[in-house]
Amino acid sequence: MKGAFYKLPIDFNAIIQKKELEKTSIEHSIAQQIILLATTTFGECKFDETFGSKIWEIDFDLLMNENTLKEIISKTMKQSLLYHEVRIKLNDLRVELSEETFFVDDMSRAKKKVDIIIDATIKSTNRNFDFRGYFFVGPLSYK
Repeated sequence: MKGAFYKLPIDFNAIIQKKELEKTSIEHSIAQQIILLATTTFGECKFDETFGSKIWEIDFDLLMNENTLKEIISKTMKQSLLYHEVRIKLNDLRVELSEETFFVDDMSRAKKKVDIIIDATIKSTNRNFDFRGYFFVGPLSYK
């Protein structure tokens, strides 16, 4: 249905039972798409091998310097957004890196945190769209 945006994950039981799927706002739908692009590797989506980003390819390269990591993530996300999220006009995309410490089984573990900050305009409404999401690399995990 044109103009309807559906919440992820899709409830396939509702489809089987011919129930209405849960809808969401355009802002939430765009945010869901950004998360999918960031956490999907190229080739994983069989009907469109260009869907995704290079983030998984660099995930275990713990020796990569921070500027290179920021540049690769920024470039791959910009390209993916321009190609796969046509509902927005991308004004700015920033990548920030930090390190966080976690305690797992009384052991301290450090992980590199990647923040993606997006400033865009929703084309259909001409409203601002701001997104801030983060994930951890080495290995990739999303919050």
